[in-house]
Amino acid sequence: MGGYNLEKVKRNRGGWSKSASTYDEWYTTFQGAVDTYVDLTLLKKYLPENKNAKILDAAGGTGRITLPLAKMGYSVTLCDISPGMLAVAKEKMFREEVHEKVNILECDICKLTFPDEIFDFVLCWDGAIEVAKELIRVTKRGGRISAFLINKWAAAVDEFHKDPESALALIESTPSYVELHGVHKRVVSVEEARKFFEAEGVTVLDIYGVCGWTDVLRVPEKVLESREWDEKLFERTTEMLLKLSKEPSVKGMFRHLVLYGDKT
Repeated sequence: MGGYNLEKVKRNRGGWSKSASTYDEWYTTFQGAVDTYVDLTLLKKYLPENKNAKILDAAGGTGRITLPLAKMGYSVTLCDISPGMLAVAKEKMFREEVHEKVNILECDICKLTFPDEIFDFVLCWDGAIEVAKELIRVTKRGGRISAFLINKWAAAVDEFHKDPESALALIESTPSYVELHGVHKRVVSVEEARKFFEAEGVTVLDIYGVCGWTDVLRVPEKVLESREWDEKLFERTTEMLLKLSKEPSVKGMFRHLVLYGDKT
């Protein structure tokens, strides 16, 4: 058994800071660029029409999502536990001349330093359902929330190509937690995620399957790691993933679930 261990998260602060300078490099590869495109395409459908809306990007790291939001004209508060990641984010915001649209601060998502119901849109894509109540707390009534959650079956899918027997055992044991970066995080199915958020007063709009798609689409490893690629392949890959992300029979194959809902 496990749970969200705050002390372990704090101990990992240094590790995240150490990797901050190279963190964004992965997103310049084909695989990383595909993930970002799919994430932003889904997100854009749920963003507030009012550009004056207050947005929180919790555990936003180097600002992978904050930067495009700021470029769209939104004002964003970016918080993260790692000062190193935030330093990279700050540099990016100044370089792209959107720093006036972004408020950056060091903050743990387990205990957000904001009053209740202050943000119109809250997103947290770190994959931990344990912090959902805190995210909901700072979301205005009528506001919107987006959360990345760890798919219950992701560990089994990842394991299958290495050890099918172990993978089947994982499914049959219905795991409750996985360990990521030294922290135990709760895993959920689509239905479990829906029930959890609805019990907390969130009307769930949609849940998509995202990330981990290399086990779904057999794109060659050489292409996945490349920093130059055929645009037609990129278009077809993202188009396929956007279609599969909402297909109920396929969601269990993805590493994460991304939920969108409105606080009632």
